[in-house]
Amino acid sequence: MALNSKQRQVGADNFADVSSMTRRQFLTAAGLAPTAAAMYWGYGKLKGEPVKAGIIGTGDQGNYAHLSQSNPDYIRFVAFSDIRPSSQKRTLKTLADMYGPEAKDVKLYVDYKEMLARPDIELIVIALPLHLHAKVAIEAMEAGKHVLCEKLMARTVDECKQMVRAADKNRKLLAIGHQRHYSYLYANALSIIKQKNVLGDIRHIRALWHRNSTSAGSPDAEKGLYDGWSLGRKIDPADEGLDPTKYGYKSIEHLVRWRIDPMTGGGLMVELGSHQLDAISLFLDKEHPASVQGCGVNSYFKDGRGVFDHVFLIYEFPKSQVIATYSAIGTNSFDNYGEQVMGTKGTLIIDRELDAFLYREPEPKKPGGKEKPGGKDVRVTWYAGEGLVPWVEKDTRITWAENRMSRPTVESGSTAAWGGSVGAENTLISRGYREQQEHLCWIIRNGELDCPQKPRCNGRVALVDAVVALTSNIAMSLGKKIEFKPEWFDPDSDSTPEKDYPVG
Repeated sequence: MALNSKQRQVGADNFADVSSMTRRQFLTAAGLAPTAAAMYWGYGKLKGEPVKAGIIGTGDQGNYAHLSQSNPDYIRFVAFSDIRPSSQKRTLKTLADMYGPEAKDVKLYVDYKEMLARPDIELIVIALPLHLHAKVAIEAMEAGKHVLCEKLMARTVDECKQMVRAADKNRKLLAIGHQRHYSYLYANALSIIKQKNVLGDIRHIRALWHRNSTSAGSPDAEKGLYDGWSLGRKIDPADEGLDPTKYGYKSIEHLVRWRIDPMTGGGLMVELGSHQLDAISLFLDKEHPASVQGCGVNSYFKDGRGVFDHVFLIYEFPKSQVIATYSAIGTNSFDNYGEQVMGTKGTLIIDRELDAFLYREPEPKKPGGKEKPGGKDVRVTWYAGEGLVPWVEKDTRITWAENRMSRPTVESGSTAAWGGSVGAENTLISRGYREQQEHLCWIIRNGELDCPQKPRCNGRVALVDAVVALTSNIAMSLGKKIEFKPEWFDPDSDSTPEKDYPVG
């Protein structure tokens, strides 16, 4: 996805032109005011008091994704739980920044079970290490709380199914933090994908997450000294007095670096790949893949990790006739991360959840046709919906809005003017954490399970992502192609890929 500044400008303009036309058509048809929350997600201003919530696990994700991104008009955190003194200290500062003097009213619970016993708490947000997701989520729902749990849903498919069943049994809402379901950028991208006359027939999707955890190949990098999952994550002196064995960890190092242990984490497919698999699912109208095959290796790091450091996978989607590929590597960041949707008419690129670019495939010269002088400037027209989008095709293959090259990218290529949630400032570059919380709180205040809307990434939706990601790990471990079974995706079935394909 290495694009120069000119290519990025033109691709951003192309995307903005088509997506803005889609928005105008939607608003005209629906008669709605141009507020992004109402337009995309179907919720409005919260009625009544903000939902009282507690958060369990306040590391990086808990602080920066769930607390910092929250909208106090919808959700009010009244309690938090974390066993690490360093996380407790950081969270108190985050809360002070959020609530000012009122932050003193937010209670810390080292033992999260004491928090679950509070009758005033309605919603529990879980941002714990993977192996604790199912246990704590089920306990919370059995205590009468709704749950928003970080992705991946759980460490095994069986645990995921238990979570869905617990939500059904206790009549509680269960949402999983695949935030792309609430990304305006991805919503716009999906609207473009659905227009057959834009990308044409899609047959390939390339997804990737490439990063360099070696500090550009610095000495001893293979020991994990610069990898944030490994030795690059330092032990805070405040945590040195903590006894992690009380909580099931072998050592403080194990607690801090849980992602590289397959008993507590799930490696690249769980932490990174699940995002791209979720995006592919959105692009293909939630079609389940038929099979997966791939290669996973520990080719660089020598830090005792039990998870792959490089993966490459291939997925077959026979209904849509799409082949999708996914790669994640830890030694080179050239392509960064994102998705490329490739059709017969054009290519859509989504880069780092921040930018989107649209490019058209070159058209062959018509039989008997003559080129204009220079042979590189033929005016054509591309229909998008009922509107016309001008496109000047040149040999760069990236033109269409080149007449606007003098305008800054943020003006011509972004949709920053399209605000975020009701009553809150936001833009289309929102990653979706805030909107996911708002929608869940809105549902809680508008009838809970009797509300016709459900969280966009509820337990059943997230189960699909978990099945695909966890089966991918199995396929790489066994070195074989695995065909997905329909019953794996059924929360009422006891069938799981772990049972059918045991590893080790």
